[in-house]
Amino acid sequence: MAKCAHDSGLRHFSPSATSGGCGIRRGVPNGPADAAGAAAPAGHRRERERVRDRAGWHAGARLGVPAGRSGRPRPSSRSAMVSIGRIRDDLRLHLSRSVLEHGVPGASVAVGVGDRLAEAAAGVVNTRTGVPVAPASVFQIQSITKAWTGTLVMQLVDEGLVELDDPVRVHLPGFRTADPDVSASITIRHLLTHTGGFEGDLWKATTAGDDALQRLVEDRIPELPQSEAPGSRYSYCSAGMAVLGRIVELKRQMPFRTALRSFLADPLGIEEIAFDADEALGFSTAVGHVPQGDRGMRPLPVWATLPESNAPAGNQLAMSARALLAFGRMHLADGLAPGGARVLSEASAKAMRTPGIGIPASYPAPKHVGLAWEVGAGGAIVSHAGGAIGIASILVLLPAQGVSIAVLTNGGDFGGLFRDLVDPWIEAAVGVGMSPSTPAPAPGGSGTDFARYVGVYGTRNQRTTVSITDGGRLQVAHTTTGEGADMMVRAGLSPQPYVTEIRRVGGDLFASVGSAGTAGGFLEFLDSDAGGRARFIHGGGRSAPRLD
Repeated sequence: MAKCAHDSGLRHFSPSATSGGCGIRRGVPNGPADAAGAAAPAGHRRERERVRDRAGWHAGARLGVPAGRSGRPRPSSRSAMVSIGRIRDDLRLHLSRSVLEHGVPGASVAVGVGDRLAEAAAGVVNTRTGVPVAPASVFQIQSITKAWTGTLVMQLVDEGLVELDDPVRVHLPGFRTADPDVSASITIRHLLTHTGGFEGDLWKATTAGDDALQRLVEDRIPELPQSEAPGSRYSYCSAGMAVLGRIVELKRQMPFRTALRSFLADPLGIEEIAFDADEALGFSTAVGHVPQGDRGMRPLPVWATLPESNAPAGNQLAMSARALLAFGRMHLADGLAPGGARVLSEASAKAMRTPGIGIPASYPAPKHVGLAWEVGAGGAIVSHAGGAIGIASILVLLPAQGVSIAVLTNGGDFGGLFRDLVDPWIEAAVGVGMSPSTPAPAPGGSGTDFARYVGVYGTRNQRTTVSITDGGRLQVAHTTTGEGADMMVRAGLSPQPYVTEIRRVGGDLFASVGSAGTAGGFLEFLDSDAGGRARFIHGGGRSAPRLD
């Protein structure tokens, strides 16, 4: 499990170690060294009791079933076949309990099995107001927006307006990164598959108008380092999605949000959708929460910590779980809307979920990137996660079974809730879950073995220092910098280094050590310089180059 917070390199939570999140750390496990199953911070229990008393923990159904041997009711056996009846029972019997247990202020879940729907909500949208979450409540979906952006691009492909292997400059002549020569060969496909080779976490504010995305692409992306050759390797790239979104704007001759509403939300009958805080005020809207010591989980001082400049990457888009599910079900139907209207060609829908290049550090189950989607289990699991500070979400598709799952939360231990409630459904359907609990490797190796990894790696928003302790163990210290640190300050947090031991799994792959002795996240060192030192560290979906 891993993410973004803005996913990952900000990942605060995702069951996926790659897709979704800003990559920011806040002194708790949430990035390349994520420990999604870490214990809730101190004060959560008292806060849960206060919120439960205040809001009644609306859940579409409440607890009131006999506890199992552990004293807590559990979802159905993993061996049972997934069915809409089983899912409805699990939501009715276990969602409220799981929300409380994992310190999640509020959650909304929608699940489709074939043409049947189950939905439930638990907790509150804001612990300050105590307003219950309802199925119509909107949550920010963050990086799941990238799947929407990818779909908008594939619609352009369907119409012959772009081709996947077109260089970006065919459609955006002024496009370049900090290396204008290398970036000339970057294609539409590279951006859809996060293989453009340039730094991806760009969270710079520009304007507050319809030209916000244009200014980001034209003024800020040219500053981004070109670390690798296009097409050589996956590294999560929100900046690339900004470029794709700008192409959508130019081809459709309208702002990105208007294009998304006109070509996706409206054809799918989606009304519970908001593109910024002003629009979110028209709905019951969830606010992100973070732990604040003895005060427990408290709402953020702002609705959105990310600026509106990169809408195609998912900075502020919000919707209900059932709205997100409608998008997922369209993909399962190979591009058909509920009434039978074609939104996307069958060929494009299938191409988007076809496994492509592998994702480094995806362990124990290798993952690949499709076109904007993350693909696992050889194509049996298609997903995208999203997250920012205090927010976590995921959309999962199981194509062969016709199952789609949308989960939206506003803080707390998303990974724990997902493993507890959702992963059993996925395992029952396809035989493997998305977030297995993996024991941390035993200590091993020596200073000599570790020498090639020692050093400083980083991007504009993060520094990772790898060192050998006095006891001969390898450790990493992650520090949030730049725009990432600014974002944390907006959230009322103080950027603090996060330090963890890492242990070798095999070769250049390492696991962080979680609080319960499990592997909290995976890191892989990549390539070698002339002196034999690792050139990159890859974790949370992102490759960071060596700086020393």
